Amino acid sequence: MRLLSVRLIVSLIVGITLVSLFSSYYEVLAEKRNLRHDLERRAEVLGDSLSNNVERVWERDSSRDMQRIVQRFGNREHLIGIAVYDLTNKLIAATPDLAAKLGAPPSTLAQTMEKDHGISSFLHMGSTPVEIYTFPVHRDDKVVGGLVIVHDASYIRDQSLRTWRESFLRVLVQVLVISLITLLIVRWSITGPIARAATPDCRAESTRRARV
Repeated sequence: MRLLSVRLIVSLIVGITLVSLFSSYYEVLAEKRNLRHDLERRAEVLGDSLSNNVERVWERDSSRDMQRIVQRFGNREHLIGIAVYDLTNKLIAATPDLAAKLGAPPSTLAQTMEKDHGISSFLHMGSTPVEIYTFPVHRDDKVVGGLVIVHDASYIRDQSLRTWRESFLRVLVQVLVISLITLLIVRWSITGPIARAATPDCRAESTRRARV
């Protein structure tokens, strides 16, 4: 009977753990996808707003004004920096932090200027996960350059790890509670009645032996 209880509890633990892990996995994936989509949306809005200002300054061909614009827009949440390039991939202006980290322009910049639409990509800059959004710059309805907007995406990884930790603690509590409840049910519903049923038989056998 004790072996039956152990097998039942172990089976429940394994089943609950597997179901909870699969559920947590899809929960983390959905949360990661939503956070990425939100970051891409913010980068797109920033690129659209910034490009209008850059295009106005581009006509005056003032690198000082261009630098002032990117620095003014470069203090957003999770934003590493902004850079502006021309059609030859020459750097026109950039926030100081990004100029030191970026080096060569991202490969998506050429695609953005060629296809004339924004492109988002997630990759690593050193050990830091980042989202790079490239956006075309126009002059007289022609593409004359591109914007590079780089966001720090490490908070998405941190949030995913935090969700995994919370899921693990939740699974642990569920396993402990269900195991305890199962043990009590086994004792009350199976072990207890069997023991009570066996007690009169044992007494009767003892009485019979005493008479003999």
